[in-house]
This record gives sequence, C-alpha cells and structure tokens, in this order.
Amino acid sequence: MKRFYSVAGLAGCVEQRRNRVTKLLVGVYNSEQAGLDDDPSCKWSTVCEQHHNLVGHSSLYAARINASTPWEWCEDCRDLGDP
Repeated sequence: MKRFYSVAGLAGCVEQRRNRVTKLLVGVYNSEQAGLDDDPSCKWSTVCEQHHNLVGHSSLYAARINASTPWEWCEDCRDLGDP
C-alpha cells in the first residue's frame, strides 16, 4: 500500500519546518507525488520554500537531515550561512 503525503494542502509534502539558523521554511517532499524530480534514484526532496531551491535524496532520512542545513544546498541561503 502506497502512502500519500500532503501537509498544508501541498501534494507530496511530508513536513515543513522553520530552520533555526536561516529562519526560513524548509519542506521535505515525496518527489514523485510533488512532481519535483524525474530521477528515480531521488525519491525524496528537501526544498527551501523561500527560494524554491531543492536537493534530491534516495531516502526520507537524508531529506530530513538536509532540512537542518539549507545553506549547504540552497544557493540563496549560503549568505545566511553556517552559524
């Protein structure tokens, strides 16, 4: 049985949370359900909701971990940087 994700009415959204450093909203998505990535090896995506940049992952665990460090993968968050 396939699980369908939707948070705040966003298809494929597993969770959204405000990053403690950047103070911006970061989302974790099921890539296929959200229509974010055609690469079958990237089943999950971490998205900077402010800048619309994303990075793909093969596991939900990796996507959640990357939500805590958006300055490492979101070009626009780099200036807000590592504390």
